[in-house]
Amino acid sequence: MTEQIHNLYITSANKNANEKNYNYNLYFSNYGIKINPDEEAFLNITSFQSLNTFYNINSLSCNFIIKVYNTTTQTNFQYNITIDDGNYDIYNFMTTVNQLCLNFFTMTYDEKKNKYKYTSNQSATQIIYIKPSIYNYKYFGLTQDTFTIIPNGSTLYSNIINLNNFSLIVIKVIGLVEQNKTLDNFNTNISRGDICGLVNRQDTAVNALINWCDLNKAFQKKISNTEINYLNFVFTDEYNNILFDLNDWLMLIQIIIKKKKS
Repeated sequence: MTEQIHNLYITSANKNANEKNYNYNLYFSNYGIKINPDEEAFLNITSFQSLNTFYNINSLSCNFIIKVYNTTTQTNFQYNITIDDGNYDIYNFMTTVNQLCLNFFTMTYDEKKNKYKYTSNQSATQIIYIKPSIYNYKYFGLTQDTFTIIPNGSTLYSNIINLNNFSLIVIKVIGLVEQNKTLDNFNTNISRGDICGLVNRQDTAVNALINWCDLNKAFQKKISNTEINYLNFVFTDEYNNILFDLNDWLMLIQIIIKKKKS
């Protein structure tokens, strides 16, 4: 036999109480896959399915800060604002923020420009600032982690709005011995990683099925393991944030073992 093909059908629905969908351990010691010295092995995630149940307002993106500066007393007051978790479109988001910030400012949406207009609701002696976080600044169309002034007597136009929290499900497989590891800069610096799949979920409707296939083996990896009896799957977004909200998933992995060419 010159080639062995092992098809692994894996579902996160079967897991121990202490395991999570976003950090899943697979043990198959009773079916250990052995690679002999005269053989070479390749691993490829060929398909992935999961429901697109992620919220764009979640534990990371739900907070922003309002600062009020009194020009008469020269004092500052800061208010931490929290939005309830959930999926928001442009109008839901605008309505919710306006309800929470009625005493500070009003947002209105410009459909033609896909931008928000901010108008201060304070008197001339009160200056309003807003600071979104790194996780939601695109929702506001403002600069991340920076206080932006909402001027009295005029309108502040935002940048173009994007309420998509993230685009990619990054699948990492820990436990592989790789001759040539992948490179990525999802953690700000170029580094060697364990990425075995990039699933684009942006075009999948909320609560619809994400159905991804690697048809051309773009993510196939040559591995140097002598035996495979354990794999650890970790799921992040393209910003290297763990996907704590990942729903149950189904994955097909193919491991191909071939005789080395003489």
